[in-house]
Amino acid sequence: MVDAVMDSLAKTLPMLVALILSQLLYLKIDAKFNLTGKIALKLPIRAEWKASFIICAVILSILLVGVIGIYVIDIPDLLYAVICGIFAGVSICITIKLPHKNKNQ
Repeated sequence: MVDAVMDSLAKTLPMLVALILSQLLYLKIDAKFNLTGKIALKLPIRAEWKASFIICAVILSILLVGVIGIYVIDIPDLLYAVICGIFAGVSICITIKLPHKNKNQ
């Protein structure tokens, strides 16, 4: 039981580290260059759907990398976990920092 927990922790640790580091790096870059504001202006959809669109785009990107890793080139599990962590970290930061407009407010 303990070995299974340690094994799963060892497999998820690279993804978590990449997620945390990509969030910190994105927040530093966004504070300087306002990337989230530029992304929000470029998306031609309503404000309440922008966060959902970004999450769906990231999920499709992760699936695309997975399919490429299975069928085109051989991507090691560690590299795939790091790539997924980077995508997830950046997308979380973008969706949280997007300006949200509610009709009730």
